[in-house]
Amino acid sequence: MKLQPLSPLFGTRIEDVDLSQDLDNDTFAAIEKAYNARSVILFRNQKITDAQHVRFSRRLGELEIHVLREFVKPVHPELYVLSNIVENGKPIGIKDAGNYWHTDLSYTKVPSRGSIMYSIEVPHKDGVPLGDTQFASTAAAYNALSETMKQKLAGLKAVHRFWDRYLRERKAAGSDVVISDERRAQTPDVVQPVIRTHPFTGQKCIYVNEGFTVGIVDMPEDESRDLLKELYAHCTRPEFTYRHKWQVGDVVMWDNCATLHRATVDFALPQRRLMQRTTLKGTEVF
Repeated sequence: MKLQPLSPLFGTRIEDVDLSQDLDNDTFAAIEKAYNARSVILFRNQKITDAQHVRFSRRLGELEIHVLREFVKPVHPELYVLSNIVENGKPIGIKDAGNYWHTDLSYTKVPSRGSIMYSIEVPHKDGVPLGDTQFASTAAAYNALSETMKQKLAGLKAVHRFWDRYLRERKAAGSDVVISDERRAQTPDVVQPVIRTHPFTGQKCIYVNEGFTVGIVDMPEDESRDLLKELYAHCTRPEFTYRHKWQVGDVVMWDNCATLHRATVDFALPQRRLMQRTTLKGTEVF
C-alpha cells in the first residue's frame, strides 16, 4: 500500500488497494488512520459492486439513508445517487447537488462522519473531465486563524437549516417544488458550535458553511452575515483547497468534520455523470 499527498495540507491518494476485496485488519486500520489525519482519501481504478461499496463503508461504522429517499437505491438504500441521467422520464439521481460550499448533513443534530463516493460515469469535453469536486480543509483554516479570532469564535453557535437551500436550488433548476409541513418537520433547524472538535483527532475545525448555515445565535443579523462571509472566504482560500478531477473508478472518502466540499456543474446532457455515495453516521457536534 502506497500513500501520496493530494495537496500539501490535506488529502492522500492510496495505491495498491482493491476495495472489492475484504481487506485485512492491518490494511483497513492504515486506511482509517490516513482518513482521520488527512481528511480526503482517493483510491483510483476501482471496480466495486453496490454490495462491496456498502461492505467497505460499514467497516467505518453505521450508515445513514439520505433524507431525499427518491434518490436512494431500492436494494441498497444506503447508496445515494448523484446523476443527471433521466430514465423513463424520471431522474435517477439528484443532478446538481452541492454546487456550493457545504458539509453533508450539518443541518442534523448528529451530522455524518463522512461520505464515500464512487465514480461510475464522468462527463468529458474535448477529452477533459467535467464535474470536478472541490474540497477545503476547515482544520487547516482553523489553524491559520489569529489567536484573537479563535477567541472570538470560541463558544459561538450557529443555526443550520436544510430546506431553504434545497428549495432555492430546485427553483433555480426550473423545478416547481412544494415541501409539505410534515416533510419539513423531519429536518428542523439545529444549532451547532461554530468551532467543533474532531471526534477522533481532537483537531479544532471551523464548522459553518454557505450551504446550510443561516446565522449566528444571539448576534445581530448584519454582524452575523459579515462574520459568516469572512469565515467562508477564509476557509476556501487557495492554500486550503484541493480540486479533484474525477476518473471512472475513483473512490473518494471525505471527512465532514474537517472539510467543506462543492460540486462543479459545468456539464449537461448528453454529457452523462453518474456517482453514488454512502454516508457514515457521526457523533453530536462538540
